[in-house]
Amino acid sequence: MDRVRSTAALRGDVLAVSVQWSRWLVLGTVVLCLFARGLPAAAENVFALVLVAAGLLAGLPHGSIDHRLAARLTGWPTPVVATGYAVVAVLTWVLLVTTGPVALLPVLVLSLVHFALGELEVIRETARWRPSRAVQLTVGVAATGALLLPLARSGRQLADVAVSISPQLGVLLAAGPSRIALAAVWASAALLAVAAALRARHYSIVVDIMLVGALGALAPPLVAFAVWFGGWHALRHSARLLTLEQRSAALLERGQLQRAIGALARVAAGPTLAAVVVLAALLVVTVTAAEPTAAVGATLVVLLALTVPHMLVVLWIDHRGAIHPQP
Repeated sequence: MDRVRSTAALRGDVLAVSVQWSRWLVLGTVVLCLFARGLPAAAENVFALVLVAAGLLAGLPHGSIDHRLAARLTGWPTPVVATGYAVVAVLTWVLLVTTGPVALLPVLVLSLVHFALGELEVIRETARWRPSRAVQLTVGVAATGALLLPLARSGRQLADVAVSISPQLGVLLAAGPSRIALAAVWASAALLAVAAALRARHYSIVVDIMLVGALGALAPPLVAFAVWFGGWHALRHSARLLTLEQRSAALLERGQLQRAIGALARVAAGPTLAAVVVLAALLVVTVTAAEPTAAVGATLVVLLALTVPHMLVVLWIDHRGAIHPQP
């Protein structure tokens, strides 16, 4: 029991540090984006591309040890699990390419659920707040502001890419009523979540909702999502990984935080490098394509397919509870 209690306390401490860093990163991004509006258009575009690339690259490592965690959940050999992981990604890609919105809509919904549950898990670990299911729903939706608000703001920029993936969905997302509805859903959930957090005196959650909302409303749409993905969602999830991966968890329990981070980085290095190579190849194809919009759409389909097995593994971990290292 002492060991479990110690691990829980360490997890909370590490998460608290990652939460503070994520807040500063998002606040800094909002401030920088406001200043960047005074730059020439070309310089502002370069600035935005740098932030997008940095955010996406920073987010890659947080799913790099999924196969190891899934192997511990199942008890199966890691190569078998890794193969299954790849098969799920390939099958998802095939469905996205061949069925259009039939597969795309469930994947997008799963993404929203994944992001929302990640935030709720962090809240449970750091704020020790376990509100009613209705309040959890509003907090979860409010936590996705860096996805919903950019979708509501993107308009034609999003529509052209969305049409290349799914003509029906692209038209729907570009429509004024749909964009208003997305913004209204987020704003309503945010107001209800803020009210509930204030009543419970969890002011840090109010701060998080306001920061995510500011990022989604003020930063360029793609910048908002990329920075939130790498500097908020992935950073907080990576902090959880320190207590889930066996070697880093053991080092963390001995108070060796830097060595724990190093151990996790070494385990994640190979898969992360492979993901970086894939992302770089996709970016090269996109930039050099005769039809850039269609290439962006194809790239997003590949990335969505790669995220599905990650989301399923995390959902399984959250359902089963934290995986503690074996003695």
